[in-house]
This record gives sequence, structure tokens and C-alpha cells, in this order.
Amino acid sequence: MTGKIALITGGSSGIGQGTALRLARDGWHIKVHGRDRDKLDQTCALIEQAGGSAEPMSAEMSDMDQLAALAEWATKTGRLDALVHCAAKFTYGEVSTDRFADWDHTITAVLRATMRLTAHVLPAVRAAEGAFVYICGPTSWTGWKRHSVHCATRHAQAGFAKALFEEVREDGVRVTLVHPGFVNTPGVGKDGKDPDKMIQMADIAEMIATAITLPNTSCVTELTLRPQRSPYT
Repeated sequence: MTGKIALITGGSSGIGQGTALRLARDGWHIKVHGRDRDKLDQTCALIEQAGGSAEPMSAEMSDMDQLAALAEWATKTGRLDALVHCAAKFTYGEVSTDRFADWDHTITAVLRATMRLTAHVLPAVRAAEGAFVYICGPTSWTGWKRHSVHCATRHAQAGFAKALFEEVREDGVRVTLVHPGFVNTPGVGKDGKDPDKMIQMADIAEMIATAITLPNTSCVTELTLRPQRSPYT
């Protein structure tokens, strides 16, 4: 048992849930965040069945008061060993004045939430010489048609993480950007693709666990995973 504590946002499914289960097997206590309380309870039950321990809390990433309450709950012991930020909002559409409201909401739920949550928990992570992990992706360095706001927020999220590393590296705090390709999660469309050829949940969870548990003399600053074989059929 490690006695370490991790806050995992978006932990009720997908990469967040897979990472929660992986860390729990090593004895981490998992603070699981999500929006759907029933799904959060299911994640906690899976963790406990695997012999781990977990607590759930639901919060909207776009609500800054709920975000602050989430951070306070996660750091109530004064220590937090890792923040694995998997929560995300995806929105698509052409550049248009009709999309201003959606853009503003997305910027708040993705970028402002990332920055504010990080700032809230930073003292506790710094005290633990812990780690930050941000699930990002190829839209953080490329431009995709009809993905303007998604690309913009991911570019900014990556820039924030890179700058954060330079601020906290001398404190022994690691910062890792994870860029997954097609991962076999419930949220990924399977039409025209073979799920068996996608990155599997266990693969990416293992890499995240490795990044945050390396000896404190090194840091994986960016981690890109692609399927070994094309999943397109």
C-alpha cells in the first residue's frame, strides 16, 4: 500500500476510470470526480472490488464555485499526490457568430477549469512533490476542420502545462501531457474501426501510472500513444 492520494477528473468512465482502477491496484486512495453520480458510484464499487479505496464527488467543470469545492474536498488532508485531469468537453462546428455562447462555455469548461483546478490544488501537490497529468491529444498541435474551439482550448491547455512544468520542476513536481490516439472507450465511435486494434484502456492507464511513479529524478513531460496497427477497417 502506498498511502498516496489521487484526484481523477472524468473518472466515471473511459481513461479516467481505467487510470483510477490501475492506481488503486497499487494502493492509491482515489478521489473520483464526474458529473453522473450513479456512474461515479459504479467506479468506486469497481475500485473496492479490486481491493482499493475511493470516494466520489460530482461537480460541473464549467461552474467555478463547484470547481473550488472539488479542490477543497480533494485536498482536505493538506496533501494530494496526483491530479489526473481527464474531464473534457467536446464541441464541433464551423466558425460562426452563432457559436459564441457554445465557445464561451467550452473555454470555461476546458481551459478555465484546467487552470483554476490546478491553481487550487497546487499547494497540496507541491507539498507531496506530486504530479499533474493532463489528457490532451493531437488537437493541441494541429488544426482540424470544424474543431476550431476544441483545437484552441487544447493548444492553450498544452501551453499552460508546459509553462507549469517550468514553474514547479525545482519543487520536485512532475507535469505530463498525454496525447492518446484512438482509445477503446465507450465514447469513441466504432463505425468503420476495429476496437481490438485501438489503444486499450489498460495500455494508457499503465503509461499514466508509470509517468507519475518514476523516481523523482526524471519527468515524462509529453507522452504520445498511437495504435500499433491502423484501426480503420
